[in-house]
Parts: sequence; C-alpha cells; structure tokens
Amino acid sequence: MTDKDKVFSRLIPITTAVLALAILWFYWPVLAKLFVHLAEDEDYSFGLLLPLVSGYIVYLKLPQIRSYLWRPSWLGPVFIGLGFALYVVGELGADLYVPRVSFVIVMAGLLFLMGGWGLVRLLLFPLFLLILMFPLPGLLTKQLTLPLQLISSRLATAMLQLVGIPAFCQGNIIDLGVRQMQMVEACSGLRYILALLALGVIFCYFFQRRLWKILLLLLVLIPSAIVANAFRVMGMGLWPALQQPGFWHAFSGWLIFVFCLGILGSINWILNKIQPLSPIPPDPLAPPDPAPRRGLAIESYLVIALALVCLGGPLAIRVARAPAVELHQSFDRFPLELGPWHGQLAYIDPEMVKATKSDAHLNAEFRQPGQPPVSLWIAYYETQKKAGGFVHSPKLCLTGGGWTQLNTGIGRIGKDMPINYMVIEQMGNRTLVYYWYVQRGRWFTNEYLNKLYMVLDGLTRRRTDGALVRLITPAEPNMEEAKKRLDAFALQLAPVLPNFIPN
Repeated sequence: MTDKDKVFSRLIPITTAVLALAILWFYWPVLAKLFVHLAEDEDYSFGLLLPLVSGYIVYLKLPQIRSYLWRPSWLGPVFIGLGFALYVVGELGADLYVPRVSFVIVMAGLLFLMGGWGLVRLLLFPLFLLILMFPLPGLLTKQLTLPLQLISSRLATAMLQLVGIPAFCQGNIIDLGVRQMQMVEACSGLRYILALLALGVIFCYFFQRRLWKILLLLLVLIPSAIVANAFRVMGMGLWPALQQPGFWHAFSGWLIFVFCLGILGSINWILNKIQPLSPIPPDPLAPPDPAPRRGLAIESYLVIALALVCLGGPLAIRVARAPAVELHQSFDRFPLELGPWHGQLAYIDPEMVKATKSDAHLNAEFRQPGQPPVSLWIAYYETQKKAGGFVHSPKLCLTGGGWTQLNTGIGRIGKDMPINYMVIEQMGNRTLVYYWYVQRGRWFTNEYLNKLYMVLDGLTRRRTDGALVRLITPAEPNMEEAKKRLDAFALQLAPVLPNFIPN
C-alpha cells in the first residue's frame, strides 16, 4: 500500500464518522422528541426496545458487515437528499411521522455510502425495526383508535351480558346501571396490537422464514389482541379495582401479551408441524469482486455527502418553517347579528381549547325567533404545527364523547361551498352537524387535502395557516327543517369569514 493509500485509509473512517455526527446533529431535535414521546406514551413505550434489538442483530452480522465495507454507491447522496426532502414535507404538513421516517432513509443513504446495496440489503431488517418504533401518524391513529374503542366496547358489553351482568353500550360508554365505564383511547387495544405486531415481526425473523406463515401469524395477532382487550374491559366491569391505576391494572395488561404470544407460539408450532422449517442459510460474505474502492473514489463520495448534509440540512430546516399568519381582526369583533340571526358568546371549555391547541377560537350560539339554536365553533391556527396544533375533524371527538353516528356524508350549501355533515345521536337526542375547512382562501371538506395543501402552500407561499368551522343544531323534530336551518345560517356566515380568516 502506498503512502497515499495509507493517508486515504485513515481519512475515510474519520470522514464517515464526521458525516454520521452531522446527520445526528441535524436529526437530534427529531430523535429527542421521539424518545420523550416513547417514554411518556404507554401505547408506544415498546419502541424503546426496538433500537436495542436492531443493535443486537447488527452485532450478529458484524463479520458480514466488515466484508461489505467501502464499496460505496452513488445512491448514498440520493437517499440523503430524499430524506431531507421528506423532512421538509413532514414539517410543512405538521406531521411527526414523516420526519422520523426521513431519518431512516438518510441512515440508508449512509449505509449506501459505506457498503453499497449489499450492505443495505444485509441490514434492511434492522432499519425496518427502526420504522416500527415510530408512533403512527395522528390522522391514522385517530382513524384506528375510534373503531377499536367501539369494537372493544361492544364486545365487552356482549361478554358482560353473557355472564348475566346488565350492560348497555352507547358509543364508547358502557352503562352498568350503578356506574358507567368510558372506553378511553388508552383502552382501545391499539397499544397491544402495535406492540404485539412488533414482537411478532421479531419472532418471525428469528423463528420463521416462510412468507405465507409470517403473514398468517401476524394476521392472527390482530383479532387476538382485540378479543383479549375486550376480556380485560369485561374484567373491569366485574371488578372495578382493575380500572384503577396500580398493580392489578398493569397486570391485566400483561396478561394480554401472555395470551397473544401463547397463541402466536402455538400456531407457529402447528404450522411447522405441517411444513417443517428448513435450515437457516448463513449470511453470505461479500463477493471478492468488485474490490473495495480505495482513495479518492470513496473519499469523493463521502465529501459530497458531507457537503450535502452541512449545506442541505440547514436549508431544509429553514424551508420547513412557515411564519405565523394572524387573523385579519380578532374574533372579539365577530358580529353577533347575521341577517335574521341573533347571537351571543358561549362558554368555552378550557379542555376543549387544550385539545384543539388553536391560536384563536370562537364559540357562539345564534337564534331566530321560534327556532332551535345554531351553535358556531371556529378554531383558527396561525401556523399548523406537529405538536397537535393543526386542523382536524370533529367527527372523532364527537363520537368519542358518546355520540353515535347515524349518517355522514358531503353536501353543498352553495357554489364552491361543500360541507361535511353528520347526524349523531345520544340518549335519544339527534343532532345535525356541519363542518368544513377554510385554508388560505380555499373552502373544502377533506382532511387529507388539508395536509397536501399545507405542504404545497408551505413551499410556494410560506403559509400553513387555516381554520375549522363547525355548526351544530338539534335535528328534532324534523331533520329537513334542521338542514334548511344550517344551510340558511351557513349562507349568512360565508361572506363574513374572509373578514377574519386570511385568504
């Protein structure tokens, strides 16, 4: 080896270490918030173990890793750039999940630089485990949590009735006569499904190799967790002590894991009896050709990547920050006379404000003589943020509060003015709800479009502000009259909104 090669052989690990530290510095805020989230959220605390499992698998593969080193690929800088682009998208879309996934993509780019596609393929499963540790996006979690709450509530109610306990289920509330149990998000069973799926994936990695068996085992875990969670809720109905935080509450949760992992192991044993496992082939060493690249070839790859991180990282952070846009005027000046409607400000529950994390809000009740009232709620966000401060559908909040959805859909009150409508019921009382989103001059009904426009407007207009508008009126005694009432009020409201919400 020449003196020049010796110099390069020393510089390459140093440059790689500096590049890894630069990536860690860029993602440190994302990773720090992630670990705080995992430590504080019982639903995802299992995620703290997954990096340790990934590290153990990497340790087992060290001989193969060494044989793949210093075969860089041009895909390294491409993946790092793609990761930064996803980071910007996630920040502008007020999403926590996408910036975290972008970290894994950047890490894949680093592996491409160190050993090419061979090294990435070797460590693909440890990288995948890192993705499993990330809490799901808020929109997806809400879509999954509510149905699971309702399923668990209904199953637990049916189980209580089977053993002779009078129980009645309405929404996510189980009425036992002498007391009520509310199926909160933490009891939906989602935490068990996610944790068990992660454990199931690890189990299959070590003990199963047939794809059809793996898919079957993972699919079985989902209904197993739902049924086990319903048994736990049933137990809370029979023994109230299980509902209180403490040993028995935690112990009943652990029983779900024991039950589901027992089912997983039993089915895996049966499947292996049907089709025995074949011997595990050893991980192959890297082929002798192509030879590891030396000197300027690999150093140039690393320098390009380091420049991309040092220049592109700060640029991505700057692009991803949209400044706040205030209301044209405060909601304190909102008119309480809208055509024939006369309004008054209503009490705002601090918990509601805390849940919405809005920057400005209006809660008022409007009436016409001889007609039921119309409740108006507007939540405005100067810039929609990842930490919960973004527009989201009231559908899940209302249903989670014990209301039962009877009908939902999309209607229209005028040209370019679509609305979401819901007919909900609680204790025999029916209510009609209209809601829509007003985002930077747009009026639309789709929550996912809100995310898309946030990213586009964040990139092109440096704005992510927006508002939710919700109208509620009693649907009794006549649903058609209630619909006409909200249509008429919304038409009076529409021309007033641009005086407050920026276009």
